[in-house]
Amino acid sequence: MVKVESLKRVTNSKGNPFIHLLDNFDYLLCRAGMILGSVLVVVTILIVVYSVFMRYVINIPQTWTDELVGYFLVATVMFGVAETLRKNDHIAVDLISAKLNSKNRRYVNIWGMIAVILLSMAMFYSSYQMVEFSYSVNLISDGYVEVPMWIPQFSLLIGYGFLLLSALNRLTHIYLVTNFYIETDNINADNTASN
Repeated sequence: MVKVESLKRVTNSKGNPFIHLLDNFDYLLCRAGMILGSVLVVVTILIVVYSVFMRYVINIPQTWTDELVGYFLVATVMFGVAETLRKNDHIAVDLISAKLNSKNRRYVNIWGMIAVILLSMAMFYSSYQMVEFSYSVNLISDGYVEVPMWIPQFSLLIGYGFLLLSALNRLTHIYLVTNFYIETDNINADNTASN
């Protein structure tokens, strides 16, 4: 596994303004997603504690909590997936890429980001169709919450949109900002190898 070194910020004011703008926009969206995800984790914990208290202490089980926690867990994952990619914290199998030279490793990373972009586009489109269908037929959940399904499904649309933007940003950095990176496996969106 390649060790990530202590690094600096990805873009600077001397670089391409488009890349800097894209990086900052991606950063802000990912931060917003992480804040929403963090709030949902806290709310989920509170709901679970409430449910356990009501079930085992008061002896009045709350039937709606399990469904709501499920929706919040999916939303939490979807809000955090783009930040994980942006920081290069995702799980990667680098048995082959670790043995490649930096030029070939760069090509592998470009191919990997193209695959993420294509998958994100397909999932974004599929999520859009799902949300649109649920909204148009006024689909309601089968559980006790009886929430319109387009609301929890919308987190998939947001998450895949954020992931698509982060993958485009990362591909831009791998492809265009090569003078900032010696080994593209070490790209960390908050940082970059020193010049």
